[in-house]
Amino acid sequence: MDLPKKELLKFCWPSDYSISNLENGTIFCQHYSAYNDPFEFWSNIYEGIPDAEKEPERFAAALAAWGMSGTSPDDEDLIAYFDECQNYQPPFKEMRNEVRIACFGSQRENLLMWSHYADGLRGFCIVFDEDAVVKSEPEAYLLDVEYTDAPPTVDSLVYAIAHDQEGYHQVAIEETETRIKHLGKADEKEWIPIYEKAGAAAVAKMREIWQYVFAVKPSEWSYERERRLLVPTRYCDKEPIMRSFSTDAIKEIILGERMNDDFREKLLAVLNKNYPGVPIRTAHRAHNLYTINIC
Repeated sequence: MDLPKKELLKFCWPSDYSISNLENGTIFCQHYSAYNDPFEFWSNIYEGIPDAEKEPERFAAALAAWGMSGTSPDDEDLIAYFDECQNYQPPFKEMRNEVRIACFGSQRENLLMWSHYADGLRGFCIVFDEDAVVKSEPEAYLLDVEYTDAPPTVDSLVYAIAHDQEGYHQVAIEETETRIKHLGKADEKEWIPIYEKAGAAAVAKMREIWQYVFAVKPSEWSYERERRLLVPTRYCDKEPIMRSFSTDAIKEIILGERMNDDFREKLLAVLNKNYPGVPIRTAHRAHNLYTINIC
């Protein structure tokens, strides 16, 4: 059975601050240390060339990323390659400190999200257009949070090797296609799927590491089904930023059925002025089940 497409949802408390952000077309993005999860970005990050005897698992992972499992640690080509790749290691710790994060939900009928982040159906939910939010300047990245029982391990050297291998195999594909086209080397066509498979494996490894660096939380938070927007900055402090979005970035607004009349009036005034034509729906409690209906 196909799973429903994840949405990009901002559950909002019924406050003047929420209305102000909606009116100004801004999303609050903050440093990871400001979030309430004490294990935010809690992972082990390793850097540098692993010692084959003292760090056999890291060494094996680096060899696997290179596609040369079983190679002796004394191999001259290996020593030279690892030495080169360590110069390309991404500074994940610095990147974490500079990035600013905005958190979103993905399920509009999520009872706990309405309860914890929208004041028990007294607030509202903004349904965003994913592409419009991500591609606003500066361009950001969107990740679905993964939930685990233990902190992940991140290896910067493995990422650097995977990045190099992805580039290497892409060049190999292009060069092979050129030889086939201009030199008649039709017999080399069989290599292209091999290069494609290796390149795809390298990309998958990079995505896995990127996930572990920026979007893993303890399993206890899994009810949120969180998606997070990562906004790169050059800030060395921990100050939050406000990220702007265009008026066409909002697809729908969902009001909680328990919303106060005065707040509803303020909210509708902003919507009519700034977002005319955007569909407005209401989240209701079902009568016979503990579930949320939206209509």
